[in-house]
Amino acid sequence: MRKFKRMNGIGGILGIIQIVALLSVGGSGEFQITSDPKGQGHPAIYGNIVVWEDHRNGNEDIYGYNFSTGEEFQITTDEKNQEVPAICEDIVVWMDYRNDNWDIYGYNLSTKEEFQITDNLHTQWHPSIYGDIVVWHDVRNSRGDIYGYNLSTGEEFQITKEPHSQRFPAIYGDIVVWEDHRDHDSNHNWDIYGYNLSTGEEFPIAVNRGDRVHPRVYKDIVVWQDYRSDNWDIYGYNLSTKEEFQITTEPYSEVHPAICEDTIIWIERIDLECYVYGYSLSRSEGFQLTTEAGKLDLPAVYGNIVVWMDLRNGDGDIYGYDLTSTILEKPEEPKDEDGICLGTVFVVLTLAGSFKPWLRKMCKNFIASQ
Repeated sequence: MRKFKRMNGIGGILGIIQIVALLSVGGSGEFQITSDPKGQGHPAIYGNIVVWEDHRNGNEDIYGYNFSTGEEFQITTDEKNQEVPAICEDIVVWMDYRNDNWDIYGYNLSTKEEFQITDNLHTQWHPSIYGDIVVWHDVRNSRGDIYGYNLSTGEEFQITKEPHSQRFPAIYGDIVVWEDHRDHDSNHNWDIYGYNLSTGEEFPIAVNRGDRVHPRVYKDIVVWQDYRSDNWDIYGYNLSTKEEFQITTEPYSEVHPAICEDTIIWIERIDLECYVYGYSLSRSEGFQLTTEAGKLDLPAVYGNIVVWMDLRNGDGDIYGYDLTSTILEKPEEPKDEDGICLGTVFVVLTLAGSFKPWLRKMCKNFIASQ
């Protein structure tokens, strides 16, 4: 059973109810976006548009799909590789090798105009975008730094100047987060740091034993994958309350989190088998999206739509899941006068019948006490 929070007593019964819901929804909101046999991966999504890197032309190009029109479209046509797209509103950005080193390029979906963001001779890669600000990992100073660019003003700016490496940034609003190596001279561990573009303030988010990598941010919440317990878990941090919280506690590897609104998505790896899982912060409830073991990775989420790279058909496709179909919009169940969902309790009791005697007794005692 997947564990997202430790519960006792009545909380334990509610935990069982969560598990019943989790087991009943897998797979029913899933859909396939790409089907070309040459391979697609690394999706990003904003609004009605999902973009990805695509190998159908013998090199990596950036493609997109419009959910509203059902139209697939090609964004880049250069014969060199374009990879790791990110999108916000009408702007798509990516890392581009057309100049025989990695630069950051962009494309305006409304005007259909492509533009170059960086032209430094050293490597710039792994861009992220929010509004008019693009950030990326830059090695022009013989290490990793975080740089940014304002699309409105045409101004490039440096965010980190530490003598150690910083890499793989993400941005939302005025907050930029990244992986940071400054506190680990003697090993290869990484921490999570952040920067407020409005105040110019840099701040640590997660500094502890073990690696913390792949940060993502949405409003006041930062999430990342964390190795402090000697396996990868998903952790979060509230920038407003300055409170850290743990989301997963399973003995498996939970990696590559994504976040939008109050929904957190990640990949769970059990040996070579992978599944897509999620957690609702507002409901304090976990859920499973895929139930068949597969080779899945790199999820992204916007609104009610989750997308990921899926190797079930061979070289890689982009799949999606509509959360409203099974998870975010659940039908009301009949309640007794005290507000207990009788249908759910019946299902819990039925499920508990196949468990150990102490669990059956706990369920019966709980119902009798209501």
